[in-house]
Amino acid sequence: MIARLVLSLILFIAGIVHIVRPDFFDPAIPFPLKYEINCLAGIIEMALATSFWIPRFRDLGARLCALWFLILIPIHVYICVMEIPIFGISNPAFLWGRTLFQPVLYFWALSLQEEGWIMSQRWSDVVFLHYEVDQKKLQELVPFPLDLFEGKAIVSIVPFVMSRIRFPFLPPIPGFSKLLELNLRTYVTVDHKRAVYFFTLDSNHLPGVLIARWFFALPYRWAKLKIKVKNDYEFSSANFEIKARPQSIKVASAFDRWATERYALFTHRGTKNFCGIVEHKSWDLQDLEIVSLRDDFSSMLGTDLKAKSFRASAYAKVLDVRFRPFRKMASSSSVL
Repeated sequence: MIARLVLSLILFIAGIVHIVRPDFFDPAIPFPLKYEINCLAGIIEMALATSFWIPRFRDLGARLCALWFLILIPIHVYICVMEIPIFGISNPAFLWGRTLFQPVLYFWALSLQEEGWIMSQRWSDVVFLHYEVDQKKLQELVPFPLDLFEGKAIVSIVPFVMSRIRFPFLPPIPGFSKLLELNLRTYVTVDHKRAVYFFTLDSNHLPGVLIARWFFALPYRWAKLKIKVKNDYEFSSANFEIKARPQSIKVASAFDRWATERYALFTHRGTKNFCGIVEHKSWDLQDLEIVSLRDDFSSMLGTDLKAKSFRASAYAKVLDVRFRPFRKMASSSSVL
């Protein structure tokens, strides 16, 4: 509510200023009809601000608002390069600071959506390794109620490739759109949502690690990871190594569906809990023959919860996913 109120006020005030004091912005408009352009910008900004408070148009307004801030970025860069004064100020620090604030406004607007997505990804060459652990000892490490399969607590190791990472209205960014991931996870149920809880998500992409930790409160760690997929599947890190052979398409069992058809994840930062909704189709799973396996990765949970034998495994070639904005949850959802 507060985030929506503040952003709508920023937009509404900016819209009024565009109409009442167009001379503030005239130097940045290298075209005739300066007053008309300022009035149009003002009307757009006030309309976007108003849309945040109309439930029917809230998501559309948030996405259009994000698009508006994207459109303004090259204009702001032009102002900085040409050292055009805005509000009578031509100080480079002010101009560039104002420009660098535009991406913040873009993500701020997207975060106000209720149903729309904020990021899309492609997961490929995904391996699932599932094993059973002691329920009581696992619950001691998880701040949410465990989701059990036939009374058994399950932990999974999942290595894969993440690619085609992009945000609304933007193409994948070169150098930031592909990474490797190795995660250790379990399964929880909160507010009737069956979800995933991550102990760690190791990745070989340091900027991605920092962004995920800061903006999504996810426990990412930087690590050296390697993958090779030809006839065999090979994935390795300092504490994990697997060589396997994907087989034919498998008929998903009740356990496969329970472990993979998850459309939410829960995480926490300090005393605050967060929920992220994930949108994707059902997994097309294949059987997996494990040729060799070295696992010191799961030992981070302690000797009692380290993988000793695997209950099930599977492979998936590709899956496209979208994430909605993460939401803060009521503290009562936690068991700690």
